[in-house]
Amino acid sequence: MGVQANAPGVAAGVLPLARLHEPRGRPTTLAVVADPHVTPDGEGTWKCYDRTEQRLRRAVEDINGRAVDAVVLAGDLTRDGHAAEFDAVEALLGELAVPWVAVPGNHDVAKSYDEHDTPSLLDFVRRFTPGSLPFVERVPAGDGAVEVVGINTASRPDGSLSDTHTGGVAPTTLDWLDRTLADCEQPIVVGHHTVAHGRNHTYAGMRTDEYRLEGADALTELLERHGVALALSGHIHWPTAAPLGAGHELVLPPLSSFPAAYTLVRVSPTGTRVELVPVADERELRAAYDAAREHPRGQKLTATAEAGYFERFPLVNTLRDPGL
Repeated sequence: MGVQANAPGVAAGVLPLARLHEPRGRPTTLAVVADPHVTPDGEGTWKCYDRTEQRLRRAVEDINGRAVDAVVLAGDLTRDGHAAEFDAVEALLGELAVPWVAVPGNHDVAKSYDEHDTPSLLDFVRRFTPGSLPFVERVPAGDGAVEVVGINTASRPDGSLSDTHTGGVAPTTLDWLDRTLADCEQPIVVGHHTVAHGRNHTYAGMRTDEYRLEGADALTELLERHGVALALSGHIHWPTAAPLGAGHELVLPPLSSFPAAYTLVRVSPTGTRVELVPVADERELRAAYDAAREHPRGQKLTATAEAGYFERFPLVNTLRDPGL
């Protein structure tokens, strides 16, 4: 589809988000979607709930037109965990021509303050993962494949998110990761919440650690010990990057709100290219931009765009082969 989208501070078309020397492996392309926040009956707000089904449908159509090996969803599939929202997501993902997997976000799990019944985590696992959580999925299958390692960060170690949206990583997850990563060659670890220190991110709004995962230090040490080159997350509703252990963390753009995009992760024998792919046309992106300007959080993002943030792309460039 290749939508061309313009708004203040945003260049048209596909943008190079990162160029990385690692991971390297068999030519493999992942399409990664973060924060679609799908709802069949949402209205407005800076997250553009009224357009969430359209945005995910458009991403699916665009992905189906590309040479993609698999799709990964990095959490917040739904507006707030209503059963009808999960049904809408599952129906749209059913149109994908390639395999897909997902990890939950904080909007996908039950919170103590919810006034509705959210389907259980077991139900999420059954419908949106390879059958377990955490999981490791080889893409494509066979030697030299990229290993997508999905973890649940959407619950505190006590299982709740009643007081915070920082999420957490359970000791049992760390133990599983330690065992699993020992057998991985090219792992890409995917969770919903950010792991790297906010002060190290390219987006200045991350300078505090208010969004950082509880237990992030232990997770960072484990990822470094196993030489993990790339971790992917969402949650922030803004593309940003930071050093993490032996590699980097990339926070992915939101599909639902400005800049309304998904990400292509292209692994090759000489490195990895990460690209931001808009799914909104010029009018729609401008509407998402204007909606963000009406919200205190969104105002920080639009001001960052106006200051030339997207002109700094790629946010990370560690390629040793400049021709990639």
